[in-house]
Amino acid sequence: MFAAIADAYRRTRKPVDLVFNRYVARPLAAVLVVAVASTRLTPNQLTFGSLGLFVIAAAGVVLLPSHEGLIASVALLELSYVVDMADGQLARYRGTSSPVGAHLDYMADELKALLLVAACAVRLWQPASEPRWLLEGLLGAVTVATAVTLTSFLRRPEVVSTAGALAAPAAGDYGQGLPTTQGPVRGSGLARAARALEAVGKFVVHYPTYLWAVALLDRLDLFLHAYIFMNLAYAGRCLLLTLWRLGRLAPKT
Repeated sequence: MFAAIADAYRRTRKPVDLVFNRYVARPLAAVLVVAVASTRLTPNQLTFGSLGLFVIAAAGVVLLPSHEGLIASVALLELSYVVDMADGQLARYRGTSSPVGAHLDYMADELKALLLVAACAVRLWQPASEPRWLLEGLLGAVTVATAVTLTSFLRRPEVVSTAGALAAPAAGDYGQGLPTTQGPVRGSGLARAARALEAVGKFVVHYPTYLWAVALLDRLDLFLHAYIFMNLAYAGRCLLLTLWRLGRLAPKT
C-alpha cells in the first residue's frame, strides 16, 4: 500500500510546487488517489466534494464561536484542500487531465476565497457587532472578485497573444496567482525586491499553508487584514498593467 501511494505521488507531483504542497498536501492527496483510482469517481466529483467540504467549514467558522470550533472548522478546511489536490492528481494519474477540469478547479478555488473572506468577517463581527468588520468583509469580497476577474481576463489566450502585450498570471493551485515579474533586469536589485514581494504575496494568498496556525493562535483578524491587502495589491497591479497596455491612445495616422 505504501509503495502504491509513493508511486502515485511521484507520478502526479508537479515539477515546480509550493513547499506545503510538495511535503504535506500532495502526499496526503496521493493516499486518496490510490483509494479511488480503481473506482468510477471522477476528478470533477472530487472538485465538487472539496467545495462542499469547504462550505461546511466556512459555516463552522461562522456558527461555532468557540476557539475549539474555529480549530475544528479550519481542520475541515485543510481536509478540503487535500481533496482539492487529489482532483488534479487523480486526473494526471489516469491521464485524463483537461482544460475544462482545470477551469472548474480554478472556479471552485475562487468561490472558496470569497466564502472564506465573508466567513471571517462575520465571525469577527459577531461578538461585539462592530460594523467595521462587515465593511472590511465587503471590501474583501469586492477585492477578491476584482482579482478573480482580472486574472481570468489576463489568462485569456486572446489577451496573452495580443502583440505579446500582457503576460498571464503565474498559475497557482489555490487562489489567484501573481503576475510574472516583467521590466526589471534579471538579477538587479529591483528585480530581486519584486520577486521577494511576489513570494510574500503568494504565501499570503495560499492560505492553506498557514491558516491552521492562525486558528491555533485565534488571530483571524490578522489573516483577514493581510489577505485583503495582498489581493488589493495584486488587483491594483493587474489593473495598472491592463491600463498601460490596452488603455493608451491610438497611434497617429
